Amino acid sequence: MASSASPNDAQSRRLSVTDLRAGPAQHTGTASEIEREAVRARFGLVAVDALSWTVQSEPWRAGVRLSGRIEAAVTQECVVTLDPVPATIEEEFERGFLPMDRLYGEEKPGAEYEIVTDSELGEVPEPLTDPLDLMDVIAEELGIALDPYPRSEEVAEDAVFSAIPKGAAPIEEADIKPFASLADLKKKMESSNDGE
Repeated sequence: MASSASPNDAQSRRLSVTDLRAGPAQHTGTASEIEREAVRARFGLVAVDALSWTVQSEPWRAGVRLSGRIEAAVTQECVVTLDPVPATIEEEFERGFLPMDRLYGEEKPGAEYEIVTDSELGEVPEPLTDPLDLMDVIAEELGIALDPYPRSEEVAEDAVFSAIPKGAAPIEEADIKPFASLADLKKKMESSNDGE
């Protein structure tokens, strides 16, 4: 069973839990221009030129398990120069989704809950929604794979940068202590009282 809906149909990314629980299935797709623009805006990217995926779904416990691979070509902004920084992303992932009552167990109302890492999955299972938005899962995986501090090739890895304007004196430790001037004033007042 494979997804065959048009990549331009945003609804095609929403998969019913009934279908997902029916048996293993493969879902392949390529993000439409509208979807790429939404992902670009979501993560503040310069561009998302390509985004595709292959995802295998299967029933898992009382929920669904997804494992797959995303491939993307994106452009981020250099954190130093703001120049565009192109990047190619190839990332594999595995996620498990369980109904809310299976995530927390049968605790008393108002009790504190602790969700622990699943030993089989290696991750914390997530709440299962119906329908499950596959595009949202793909976007989240892309966000995780993005370089949090992209730098253009012109910026050296060990470069040190300063926000001090040219010609300005560097800020000293005493300058950033809010009560330093009050301490100086107190000393002056005490020395003038001693002189009387």
